[in-house]
Amino acid sequence: MKKLFFFLPVFIFILGFTTNKIIDDKLKNLLQQFNINEETAKSNIFYSVTGPSYYIPNVKMLKNLAVGDRISVIESMGKNIKEYTATKEFVEKYNQLREDRKPTLPDEPKYSAQLKEEARASFKNSIAEAEKSKQQMPKDQQAMFDEIIAVYKQQLADIDDPEKTMYKPEMDEYIKQGYDMQMDDYKNKVAEWEAQYPSGNPKPMIKNLINTFLDKTANINFEAKTVKGKDGILKFADQEYEYKDSQWKLYYRAGKETVTAARKFAQSWLTELK
Repeated sequence: MKKLFFFLPVFIFILGFTTNKIIDDKLKNLLQQFNINEETAKSNIFYSVTGPSYYIPNVKMLKNLAVGDRISVIESMGKNIKEYTATKEFVEKYNQLREDRKPTLPDEPKYSAQLKEEARASFKNSIAEAEKSKQQMPKDQQAMFDEIIAVYKQQLADIDDPEKTMYKPEMDEYIKQGYDMQMDDYKNKVAEWEAQYPSGNPKPMIKNLINTFLDKTANINFEAKTVKGKDGILKFADQEYEYKDSQWKLYYRAGKETVTAARKFAQSWLTELK
């Protein structure tokens, strides 16, 4: 199975049955070839709709179906998937996803008084560690630790020296300004999040995915010619198509009838969501 950025709900029958029924025996047999059970199908629907990575089964198998069967499968699956996205179960999963994607509130800042005490504790600890290490060294090597300890003690004293300390009132002003900027950014992100993921309403998310699919499939040249290379692999005769991304190539391989049916269903669903 292959992972791609793709609009599953109206294109491939991997998601199989999404309610407590099977469309028909033919479809059931197709699903069984992929060993897909109901829970797997539902999970795949959810992760397909929420994006951005979807996995696609054997496109060749779908293309080998008669055109009428391909269209029927896509329409049936699209209908079932649309029904599932309206269920309580799907909405509950969506709400959990919504919370998972909520912007993180910035941490409360540490102001100069707290930072000063943390620095004081750090220097005292460094002095104690250096003195301990000094006692463990031979007498002729202890002098080097005296120099290190002297530096730490001077830095400790400088904390309280108004002329040398970095922990001054103006420092708090800069800290507050930085925190205010973080909060403004957070509020903007929350507003975007609320617009993109309204509580209990997955429609905007679904509409976005449908629009992405329609954009991606708007200009597929199904008449593009392929040739077999020296390595035996089929490639496009026109390099312009050879450089297309894997998603475009997936739609091409699926065939015009399949993609057209998918687009028709997608456009109809999008109209209902507006």
